[in-house]
Amino acid sequence: MRDQADQANQYDDGTAPDLREDIAYVCDQLDRIRTALEAYGRDGVVPLECLLTALHGGEDLAAPLSTLHEALLAAGDAAGIRGQARGLEPIGVGAPTPDERVLLCPIHQCSRHAWPGSCGAARCLISGQPLRTERL
Repeated sequence: MRDQADQANQYDDGTAPDLREDIAYVCDQLDRIRTALEAYGRDGVVPLECLLTALHGGEDLAAPLSTLHEALLAAGDAAGIRGQARGLEPIGVGAPTPDERVLLCPIHQCSRHAWPGSCGAARCLISGQPLRTERL
């Protein structure tokens, strides 16, 4: 496995938006990631817990995200947290139309969003805080 500096450098050319997208993915898939690491991860859920600790502590997220990505790959997840296709929609199906409000990450760490009234959108899965509402 690469050292921490090499892992952190994976985000150097993409900066914050890439980090936010990856945090959004982790937030959305938190239960699945935890289950996969508990079952197949060499270090169990330690990489996930390190990322969650960094998020709560306002620390740099690049190295913990890279470590989590590598742990998921080692656990048999072919895509990790960076290989999934994001933002793709089937032809003829548009994004839901909000009523001019959107729910966003309460700790400003990820780009995940939800529409008011959508199922399971009331709380951040990482921090447990209510999602913040912003007008579009």
